[in-house]
Amino acid sequence: MPLYVKDPQVDALATQLMALLGTSKTDAVRRALQNEIARQTNRPDLVARTADFVRALHERAGPDRKPADAAFIDGLYERT
Repeated sequence: MPLYVKDPQVDALATQLMALLGTSKTDAVRRALQNEIARQTNRPDLVARTADFVRALHERAGPDRKPADAAFIDGLYERT
C-alpha cells in the first residue's frame, strides 16, 4: 500500500534521515516510525511519572519536613 507524502518538510526530513542512515527513503521512514512507536510504548504513563516525582520530593524533604504554609509560599515570591 503506497504512502504519499505531500508535505515538503516531511519529505526533507525523510531525505535527511535517509542520507544519515545510508538507506532508502522507505527504510528511513520505517525505522523512524518503529523508533517512535517503541519510544511511546516504553514510556511510563503520566500517573506513574507523577507518583515517582512526588515520591522523590518526599524523600528529598526528609523526615523533618514542614508543610508549605502561606508564609512559606509568600516568601518564595519576595524580592531580594
